[in-house]
Amino acid sequence: MNWRLLAPLALPGPVIGALTVAGVFPRGADRWVWLVVVAAAAVLIARREPRRAIKHGALIGFWNGATATLIQALWMDPLLANNPWMVEAFSRQPKGFDMEFFLFMLVPFIGVAGGAVTALLSILFVRVRNSG
Repeated sequence: MNWRLLAPLALPGPVIGALTVAGVFPRGADRWVWLVVVAAAAVLIARREPRRAIKHGALIGFWNGATATLIQALWMDPLLANNPWMVEAFSRQPKGFDMEFFLFMLVPFIGVAGGAVTALLSILFVRVRNSG
């Protein structure tokens, strides 16, 4: 593993999670931030570790997705206070719905999804780079 590559790429997940808790992003804007972060990570991984792009992409994508979601789950009260649109979105859930439990349950799934997307984009960029 190239830890010199992975260390800086591991920062966006916790930072985006904290910024979301703080209410910095308007509704839906975080997905565009994630698009830029994942694409940038995939490009850097493809350039610096083309032979191990899938492994590095999967690891950093899992870390960033899981840590961002975990931070949101751990600070649920400030998250909801700073993002009233989330309260509105979850108000339509059935009685007894536990949003905190829901977010904690999402942590591994968001991590795996983030890892898969980052790994696939990394290998795609490796192939595009090698074809030219």
